[in-house]
Amino acid sequence: MKINKKASRNKNLYVFSHEHHHTLVFSVRLKKASKTNVETLKKFINHFWSNSLEDHFKNEEKLFLKYLKNTELRNQFLAEHKQINSVVSEINSSDENIIKKALELSELLKLHVKFEEKLLFPWLQDNIETDKLDEIGKALESIVVKADDFEPKFWV
Repeated sequence: MKINKKASRNKNLYVFSHEHHHTLVFSVRLKKASKTNVETLKKFINHFWSNSLEDHFKNEEKLFLKYLKNTELRNQFLAEHKQINSVVSEINSSDENIIKKALELSELLKLHVKFEEKLLFPWLQDNIETDKLDEIGKALESIVVKADDFEPKFWV
């Protein structure tokens, strides 16, 4: 099988791609939001936010922004982080339309992961020097990506 070099992920970004996988799993589970109650749904969203997504966003911003010279990619990257954060905040500040907001969050996360994997990461790999990518990789060495352990598993 021939491997498309553009599709290959630099080893120093593996942690982020691995976290993206878990984000997509979370996103699929959110699509089953109607199978549970508002309280459980909010706990599920907050559990994933506080145990994964919040630090993921902080790490990406800390490690990428100084290199992200492409204004369009930079603006989209930051706008999507802000929008996702905003939807999580809206979910926490109300008990209305939670299922609708959970489905919106699911879609936003799916699109954001697609943006980063298909546009942002290839740009970073092509435009950041190898030693700088190695620094990013070293900064991520202590991160342990784990599967979500939330209970109850309402999505099954």
